[in-house]
Amino acid sequence: MNHIEDRREPLLGGDIDKRMRVPIAANDTAPVLGTALPVLDAQTLIDRLELDNAISVLRIKLAFPAQVFALAAQPLIDGHAEFVQMLPVSGSASFARHGGQLHRALATTIQSLDRRRGQILARGAAPEAIGEQAHRWTYAVFVAALLRDVVRVTEGLCVSIAVGTDRPRVWSPAMGSMRSCGAFAYRSEAVSPGALSDAVDPANRAIAMRLFEHCVPVLIKNWLRENPVLLAELHASLSGQADPAGAIRKLVTGEAPRRSLDQPPVVIRAPVVPVKAPVVEVGIPAGRAIAMMNSLESLEEVRPDESTVSRQFMAWLRQGVLAGMLPVNTPDALVYVVAEGLLLASPRIFREFAKQQVVGLDGAADAAKHVQREVLREGWHLRADRGVNILCYEQQHSDRGITRINGIVIREPQRFIWPLRAIDTTLARLMDGAGHSG
Repeated sequence: MNHIEDRREPLLGGDIDKRMRVPIAANDTAPVLGTALPVLDAQTLIDRLELDNAISVLRIKLAFPAQVFALAAQPLIDGHAEFVQMLPVSGSASFARHGGQLHRALATTIQSLDRRRGQILARGAAPEAIGEQAHRWTYAVFVAALLRDVVRVTEGLCVSIAVGTDRPRVWSPAMGSMRSCGAFAYRSEAVSPGALSDAVDPANRAIAMRLFEHCVPVLIKNWLRENPVLLAELHASLSGQADPAGAIRKLVTGEAPRRSLDQPPVVIRAPVVPVKAPVVEVGIPAGRAIAMMNSLESLEEVRPDESTVSRQFMAWLRQGVLAGMLPVNTPDALVYVVAEGLLLASPRIFREFAKQQVVGLDGAADAAKHVQREVLREGWHLRADRGVNILCYEQQHSDRGITRINGIVIREPQRFIWPLRAIDTTLARLMDGAGHSG
């Protein structure tokens, strides 16, 4: 099979559903087949299925600033949502419910981006090229994963649409979205098992490419064209001609090889993202948008010989995490990956750095306070209400109850460290602020 429509479903439960936080309402037991449903716009669909958190997870995975995400990713998510509406995945154990097609696409994309984090792309490229092209490859994996199953949107189903006062007629995906057909309602019925086939309807093979061309802004497509090899592999994936050995196909289907534990970690300079997430605007001027896309390849250097203590700390942190000297997401660790960024247990991590690195200051406690103060001045961290810098998280243990961890959360840590471990889903932020730091 050379098409990217590999039929294996993303594995749900545990980590993936916790991160998506799919509500009970989306797992309803109301009749799915035979029910007349309205044709909805994308935002109404996302709101009704309560999938905002899943999309927030996608933005974290892509590591795009809010404006870039709104420009590059949101239109394709919206286009896909309006295309699949609330159709179920026929015969699925996990997605045979209202919104199953959309839920499956988001789950597939999150898992594919998880796999992407452990891969060096393009294979065999020079280190500087890897850093410069990292976001393009990540975006290509996002596109291919989101649209992977759209060619089979009506598999096992007969979908009829209501247009005006005419009698309902059968909808074929090759006709375009239901909204573009002028439909205001639709109904899906199961077809007989004998009608199912492993083959994709030839008329549907162009759907993924058509959605990509229609929904992705020209600016983003031009950005991808700057890497012809990447764009060719993405087009092959979308059009059903994916090379079985292709990196994108392997990441989307879950066949990507894991890095051997014996291999030293490869340090990739990570892209700069704004310290403060900007307000999302509609209709970003072309010149500004181009500058924003170019900034994704503006790579922030953090070297041990930087003069400022804050930069020295970030260099030490990156080296320690990548070399395994600073364990991540382990009991009594100093560093944790949370949904909001990188949680640094405070003041313990600053004491550790001061003990190893800081000279010229008397007293470890004073030195640690000085380092923490300098890091906070950089504005890299997440602030809570009323300017609170220290946040509090609770961690549930099966054997020793609940532990509280106070610390500073570095937003968009991909600026400094890549790759990172997966989000520790045992940690939950206390939204009413932190307890005492200690």
